[in-house]
Amino acid sequence: MSKPKRPPFKMKFDIGTIKHLGLQMYSTLPPVIGELVSNAWDADASVVSITIPTTPLTSKSEIVIEDDGMGMSDIDIREAYMIVGRDRRKECGDTNTQKGRKVMGRKGIGKFSAFGIAGTIEIETVCDGEPSRFEMSMEEFERNKVNRELEMPVLPATGKVKKGTRITLRNFSKFRNKSISIDTLRRALARRFSVISEKNFRLEVNGKPITPSERDLQKLLDTDVEGKKYLWKVENEEIMPNTGWVVNGWIGALNRTAEVADGIQRGIVIMARGKLVQEPWVFDATVGQQFALSYIVGELHAEFVDEAEDTIATTRNSLVWDTEANAAFKKWGQEKVNRIARAWAERRSEDNEKDLIENPIYKKFKEDTERHEGQATWRVADKLIREIVKKNPMATLEDQLPVVQICMDFVEFDAFKELAEEMGRAEIADIPKLIGLFRDWEVIEAKEMMRVTEGRIKTIEKLQDLIDTNALEVPTLHNFLKEFPWVLDPRWSLIADETTYSQLLRSEFPEPTDTLEENKRIDFLCVGEANNLVVVEIKRPGCKVSLKELAQIEAYVGFMREHVMKSTDPHMSYKTVIGYLLCGESVDTGAVRQRRENLERSNIFIRRYVELLSMVEKSHREFLQRYAALQKAKKRGVSDPKVSKSVPTPPKKPATAPPKPGRPGKK
Repeated sequence: MSKPKRPPFKMKFDIGTIKHLGLQMYSTLPPVIGELVSNAWDADASVVSITIPTTPLTSKSEIVIEDDGMGMSDIDIREAYMIVGRDRRKECGDTNTQKGRKVMGRKGIGKFSAFGIAGTIEIETVCDGEPSRFEMSMEEFERNKVNRELEMPVLPATGKVKKGTRITLRNFSKFRNKSISIDTLRRALARRFSVISEKNFRLEVNGKPITPSERDLQKLLDTDVEGKKYLWKVENEEIMPNTGWVVNGWIGALNRTAEVADGIQRGIVIMARGKLVQEPWVFDATVGQQFALSYIVGELHAEFVDEAEDTIATTRNSLVWDTEANAAFKKWGQEKVNRIARAWAERRSEDNEKDLIENPIYKKFKEDTERHEGQATWRVADKLIREIVKKNPMATLEDQLPVVQICMDFVEFDAFKELAEEMGRAEIADIPKLIGLFRDWEVIEAKEMMRVTEGRIKTIEKLQDLIDTNALEVPTLHNFLKEFPWVLDPRWSLIADETTYSQLLRSEFPEPTDTLEENKRIDFLCVGEANNLVVVEIKRPGCKVSLKELAQIEAYVGFMREHVMKSTDPHMSYKTVIGYLLCGESVDTGAVRQRRENLERSNIFIRRYVELLSMVEKSHREFLQRYAALQKAKKRGVSDPKVSKSVPTPPKKPATAPPKPGRPGKK
């Protein structure tokens, strides 16, 4: 005899409530899965298995959350599950489960969380051998929003569930055509549940259990020079005397070089009943060492926030902070975070100073300082280095090295000596003075660079004079470009004359006998610049470049690129070959312009003699204006507006005069 047909499940609802509890409150996967895992824990499940697609989600994709808990009977579904907002603890009392677990759920709204990412939720459950299966659809809720009641037919069992509950999510509104990061989900779930550490509860994703080590952030904490972790333990601390409001856990500082993209949210999570009740935060602390908060992580357990009074927000991932207990907790947390941030900064400063003393570059600087014992400049520079290192605890050893190098570079400059004497009469620990010193360093760099700039302009004017008088003989221009390579590219300063390559091009590409006099080349020049071999074909000022000459320079560069690629000599190897054609004019046709654009994309450039002076002046114009403004501001005794808002980054080593002819070697 067949069983009688079971009547549909009925749920009375308000569509605004359903949307708020699902679509608006839950928009990411970890909290959605977290709510369903909490329900499985309350059902005394030993294993919760989550199956996530490893390919981009499509209209046919499914996410499955299955547990081996006690499941729900027909009566459980009708009289409990179908009641929106049912407070389990108030109705049944705050008693433990049959396995003695403290119940995580409370409000009876976690079942709607999946609507934040999916349009359909299928529930199949088996209790004492009795299966039940039905489907909740956001589309159906919308269709019945006026009647405010939804009937869900009892569906035939699939046979996939022998015990417990299986929830299947479909019709995803989020992640469509995107892949879900399994590692990120595992980390997030590991941090949401401390019960993962318990022996009788296993949470797995795609068949692989999440282990306690995956939620152990302490292994990622920074260590000091003695190898001790930046860790502060909290053991049975009562946040307010005689209240019984006790906190346990730990707070620490991540390694300063840790990537933000590692998927670890900075901040301290708060746990109650083995579940996250407050997303990572720092108690709204406003410590002076604000930068320290960027490294703080931790986990605190505070059972009192989820006891008799419900002080957890509706989203179940943050606390309501205006209750007496939680307000006291927040005050305690702010004070704790402030003390830890200060302690972190002090320990970091001590570590930085110890690292500095052992650093080879600083040791060299100290040796130089001792040799200049009678000069106040060196002593002040040493004080400056120590103060900067001490006042910048978040910097790594690598960050500190430029400070030492800057002082070594600047200490010989006249402007720095004057500045050092001024600082020698003041308290070096005076922070405003230090800020002023950084600003003046910009003036120092500007002054030294201006000397180089003026020299370069005079050099280009000399070249202009040579062009105007047509005094362009082979050795003159060849040596000129070799000595002053920035004429062709302002970024170049050090090059080496590659005479072997120059001779190779002359032999491979002799000048045709029928070439007009004004179009003849003066010479080939091949120079080495860092990892680049630069091929320069020097034409006469009267040469007017056409497609023919463009094809020739392309052939020269192509030949040299092939030759370099085949070279086995480690001292003659280059990664890139760049070409330049130095000429008087260029034919102005569409074909020539197009060919030049194509060549530039392959690092072959055309330079006209008349362009060289304007190029250098343009590349240095902003700098010269900047220097003039700095000088005026210094005379008026006011800060430069561009640097008055914050301490500028110490400048790089000032540019030096262009090198003399010769082969300085590869960089």
